Amino acid sequence: MPASNCLEHLWSGMLSHEGTQRRKEGMVALFRTVVGVGMVSGLLVVLLWSEQQVGLKTPAHVHFHAHARGIPDGSPSAQAEDPEAHFQMSERLSVAQVSPVITHVTRRPNATTSNRRASSSLPPTAGHQTPPKPTSHVAASAVTSSSSSSSSSSPSSVNDSQKLVFTIDQTIPSSNSAMPKIYVITPTYRRPEQVAELTRLSQTLMLVPNLHWLVVEDAVAPTRRVLAFLDSCSVPHTYLLGTASRRYKGANKPRGVSNRNAGLKWLKVHAKEGVIYFADDDNTYDYRIFQEIRTTKQVSMFPVGLVTQLGVSSPVVSDGKLIGFYDGWIAGRKFPVDMAGFAVNVQFYLQRNAPLMPYNVGFEEDGFLKALKIKPEDIEPLADNCTKILVWHTRTVKTLPALKMPDTDKVTKTNLNHLKSQMVFQMPYGLS
Repeated sequence: MPASNCLEHLWSGMLSHEGTQRRKEGMVALFRTVVGVGMVSGLLVVLLWSEQQVGLKTPAHVHFHAHARGIPDGSPSAQAEDPEAHFQMSERLSVAQVSPVITHVTRRPNATTSNRRASSSLPPTAGHQTPPKPTSHVAASAVTSSSSSSSSSSPSSVNDSQKLVFTIDQTIPSSNSAMPKIYVITPTYRRPEQVAELTRLSQTLMLVPNLHWLVVEDAVAPTRRVLAFLDSCSVPHTYLLGTASRRYKGANKPRGVSNRNAGLKWLKVHAKEGVIYFADDDNTYDYRIFQEIRTTKQVSMFPVGLVTQLGVSSPVVSDGKLIGFYDGWIAGRKFPVDMAGFAVNVQFYLQRNAPLMPYNVGFEEDGFLKALKIKPEDIEPLADNCTKILVWHTRTVKTLPALKMPDTDKVTKTNLNHLKSQMVFQMPYGLS
């Protein structure tokens, strides 16, 4: 073989080897990049999760209260409350299974504090009045009933039973004891306007006697801003988590269904009579509408203003009877009404096997009302035969989350540090 051919063959082999080596180096570099991005993403997820958990662990002195009373954290002996310590239990429950959970308890004048069970088959009972005391947070335990209703519940209902976070109730004066209680279910979710809108709604509910407010949040853990708001709220209330499945989140997905269903499940266990009303936190309510719906025997309806381009959604009433509906989106619905335009009697709801709201965009109200098997002619028109608008479907202008405050002395050593806990900040890029 000529020398020139040998050199050419040797040179091509060297080039081939060098190309292979470069490809290997490229693959190694790509692998390092992927690993690096994965580690950074994982760190961001962990940081976000830790920030969310702060909402649940904000009352750091819960741990202190447990040990100050000689009760180890998570111990079954936490069930044995000293009747003279902190508060009096308004219910004596048989212990079948104990699972530790943080119960947020608020003491108020003329109010009774009760440790509720989300899976109990017993109705809430009247408690002892307690004198005015400052707000406190105590470690308590969730008690699960061994009744047949609990044993036959599905795994999903068991999980829902542990979403009960806290309840405060109120002793009703004897003059109002004959008033049916109104259960207001309000779905809510994390956003800059959340606490502002809950505050506005609570100011209306404060004017209504014998009312219990179910605040149901779509969140994986309690939001500390909402807990802080409810801590100062004088409306008798229960805070629940109604976390929506990922498949029901996003555009063109049903909103607030998981929240409302969590409230309905709570009512199925804890309420025997009264009236159910779905009140979104961004709507506007004349307090007189609650006095109207208190008379509901089965299902009542009334006009809702500022709905669609027609400006109102209302039953059409003639001679005190419902003969049709006026709504900007009929879409073949049997009951084309707004979520804020009807109320349901608790006894009637339970007699109809307590249906839940369907995950069907635009047909949530219609599906729920059809499941109650109510006839249109049996609907009870309120608001002076539907001649008055006492509810408005208002919408708050969306506000972007705030920019993160810098960790400087101007923030950490001033009042700005306290304001941080009351604000909603932008999430890290790529997280939601």
